[in-house]
Amino acid sequence: MQGTEHAEAIFLELPEPEEAYFSPRAFEKMKKLWLLVLVNVDKDNSFPDSIRLPNALMWFQWPNCPLVPEFSKGPKKLVGLDMRKSKIKVPEQFKDFKKLKFINYSECESPIHMPDLKCIPDLEELDLHGCKNLEHAHESLADHNNLQLLNLSGCSKLHDFPKMLRSKKLQLLNLNLCSKLESFPEIPDKMEGLRGLYLIKTSIEKLPKSIENLVSLEEMDLRYCTKLRILPSSIYRFQNLERLILEGCSGLVEFPKNGEDPKDPHMKTGFPKLYVLNLRGCNLSKVDFLESSCFPVLRALYLLGNNFATLPTCGQLHNLLWLDVSHTQQLQEIPKMPGQLRRLYAIGCESLSKFPPDTFEVQGISSQNRLPSYSTSRRDASIFAP
Repeated sequence: MQGTEHAEAIFLELPEPEEAYFSPRAFEKMKKLWLLVLVNVDKDNSFPDSIRLPNALMWFQWPNCPLVPEFSKGPKKLVGLDMRKSKIKVPEQFKDFKKLKFINYSECESPIHMPDLKCIPDLEELDLHGCKNLEHAHESLADHNNLQLLNLSGCSKLHDFPKMLRSKKLQLLNLNLCSKLESFPEIPDKMEGLRGLYLIKTSIEKLPKSIENLVSLEEMDLRYCTKLRILPSSIYRFQNLERLILEGCSGLVEFPKNGEDPKDPHMKTGFPKLYVLNLRGCNLSKVDFLESSCFPVLRALYLLGNNFATLPTCGQLHNLLWLDVSHTQQLQEIPKMPGQLRRLYAIGCESLSKFPPDTFEVQGISSQNRLPSYSTSRRDASIFAP
């Protein structure tokens, strides 16, 4: 790579993986190099085991990196580090990289411990999804001041997570498929940053009452958390929640009722922005919580495959458009529904004997098996997707 000493950026993306050779110090000589992206670049047999990089480098991206990157002594300017699917050992400390904001070591097999985040105070995004051998999340993430995204999805051996979480700027926490994770941390103080919480197929048994401190939460997904037994009534403090997904939580036999806090009876409770509630495949024996006025904008309600025998009138659900009670085999009667309801599904409700007049589209409860006369458009259906 002669004559490249003055290069400032290198972006090499090959259409297919291809072997290449670089001198171990080829990039180190490029004192002005600030961006280095190598995609589908493999090493040949004569390639060294490490390669030195200039301290001026700000963004380094090399998926499937076969080498150990090394830097010269002195302060580093690196802001972004993307080494997804690499087989090299992930360092547990980044003490010489204080300017790092983005780290992606997703789908790497080597990490067992998460890096100490105290060394990188400016870090905004940490992506370790698919690190199937990761077991421990570092305590430093609990109080990190700038972390906005933490993705640990698919870390199937992860079982050690901080007992408290105070990251004020955290916006997205993804713990999907962390099947060994049994507890969720306490939230001792209000966290105004978190918008999305994803816990699909974890082994969590309950959520702490202090989860109410996630005051800006917009979406919470706990699909197939089969060990989940308890939802605290404090979830009614989620004033910004839009989607609550509990599908497949087969251990959940009761959805909490809203209750005022005797210490603060004026505290606002309810779900003023919730428009999708998915309780499909839970074990709910009753759904009388729907009689409250806590769901003023709810549009889509999924109650498939539960065990309740009585459905309340849902008279407070003034904006309900879509209701699915299919395969609720204990259900005996569907009362009069809100007048704006567009579609009702009741397929496979073997005990059902009474249902309201056909003033909206009904599927599954007509003795003549009549075809629907109204078809919801793709645009309408998209807003109800669970």
